[in-house]
Amino acid sequence: MNSNNDFWLIDSNCVGVMRFYKDKKHSDKSIAYIFIEEGIIMGIHGENPPLMKTRKKIVIEEARLLWQKLLNEGWQKTNKKW
Repeated sequence: MNSNNDFWLIDSNCVGVMRFYKDKKHSDKSIAYIFIEEGIIMGIHGENPPLMKTRKKIVIEEARLLWQKLLNEGWQKTNKKW
């Protein structure tokens, strides 16, 4: 999706976004973690960067389950557009 190894989802209303990514600087060598940022689309047509509201670090398996759950709820894969 994105060359920076970050992956984005957008909700069905095109209002909320989530970014899933690995932060190599802060990763623990024994367990693979994924960082997840949640935000909202800014601008009438989403032309401005999203306002990121939260950031959390979870184990990669939990991130995969969350990714699949969101897809099942109607979120869609998207590329970073900002």
